[in-house]
Amino acid sequence: MRSPRVSTVAGGAFALWGLGVGLERLHDNSYLTHVATGRLILAHGVPTTDPYTFTAHGRPWVVESWLAEVLYRVVELAWGAHGLQVLHGLLCLALGALGWVLTRPARQLPGRIIAAAGLLAVGTGYWSSRPLLMALALFAVLIVMVENETGPPWAVVPLMWLWVQVHGSWPFALAYLVLRLAGRRADGKPPGPVPRILGFAVGGAALGALNPVGPRLVAYPLTVLTHHQAFSKIAEWQSPNFSDPVNVVFLAMVLLAVILLVARRGTIEDALVLTLFSGAALAASRNVPVAALVVTPVLARGVAGLGTLDGTERGVGAGAVLVVLAALGFVMAAGALRHPAYDLSAYPVAEVTWMQDHGLVPGRVAAPDYVGNYLEWRYGTGAHVFVDDRVDIFPSAVIGDYDVLLGGEQAWKSVLARYRFTAVLWPRNEPLASLVAEDPAWSVRVLDRHWLVAVPSHPAGR
Repeated sequence: MRSPRVSTVAGGAFALWGLGVGLERLHDNSYLTHVATGRLILAHGVPTTDPYTFTAHGRPWVVESWLAEVLYRVVELAWGAHGLQVLHGLLCLALGALGWVLTRPARQLPGRIIAAAGLLAVGTGYWSSRPLLMALALFAVLIVMVENETGPPWAVVPLMWLWVQVHGSWPFALAYLVLRLAGRRADGKPPGPVPRILGFAVGGAALGALNPVGPRLVAYPLTVLTHHQAFSKIAEWQSPNFSDPVNVVFLAMVLLAVILLVARRGTIEDALVLTLFSGAALAASRNVPVAALVVTPVLARGVAGLGTLDGTERGVGAGAVLVVLAALGFVMAAGALRHPAYDLSAYPVAEVTWMQDHGLVPGRVAAPDYVGNYLEWRYGTGAHVFVDDRVDIFPSAVIGDYDVLLGGEQAWKSVLARYRFTAVLWPRNEPLASLVAEDPAWSVRVLDRHWLVAVPSHPAGR
């Protein structure tokens, strides 16, 4: 057997980087509800209405990531919470490896390393354990197929079907293919396999209607348009914060790609995909990891020819390094498995336990949306929460009232009275906690470094 190429070793290093990103302890609030929903699906089937809250209970709910949630539950049953952590690690490892493949247009190792390092740096901040991660892996496979003109176009049918089942971001695939096709025609280049890939992608998306949810799942991405006002208040749907170094890295990738595209008189094709996807990322930070995948090969083309080492050399030394990288991966995984799989330090775990002991949870508790996600993970359909982060299912009046509580606005008392809350569980450093603590109508029962728990001073009179 021949020794591996130096470029393969470099790709292995970036895959190991991805594994390290993915082996972080599970903590994402949305992920907690996804895990809870996976448990619910395997026990009772895919829900069609909200089962978790008392403010939206019974309202229509499209479970956009039902297949990802089923996978979470299967893994949880087989290998427990650490299995979920390893699953996240393997998905990020795959993204690291695919990201390296996307840098092939750079040809030389220095350019490939620059492009891959930018992608992995962005991934360090954005490759969370949500179902979006599966969508990113599928998108990376699609981009590789287009960039390298490899793989049978029909394979896009199952790829798109899977994407529709795991995450509502699948329209990005169609937009990407349409832009690539339009760009090639504008450049006067042969379209290659792109028209066939696009046709199969449309067919695969249409077949996505074959699922337990039905055609509503395919229509779900339109929810972003119909609930734009509610989504706009969520941090991930807002423009990236460039005080975050990860976003600065992404911006640097885009600017460098633009400069090189102009300086080297790049193609209209690259200009189109770079413009649209970068614009989408600048409009909403949740699109940054999607755009980073698209920018990577464009940037790689821009730095093509940088340096003289192309990585095609083979040698026993390269094989030895690859073995060391694999060993490091096993050591990293073993180290991660020695600790609890979940990091719940951002959640009121002890406070909720106290409230449970005193009969306050599950119940009508005023709490932030991410606490609602935690309660759903902990209590399932018995959580009976006020709100969680699924903003599209709540009546606009509930979202408005929640905003009042978040800001500690003047009408906070009437909101608490309107929902007949039996307790308030709120971060101590936010305005509502101070207002409740100073109000004689509420009695503070727990006040620690991070959280306040208060109950009505005269429950019978409320």
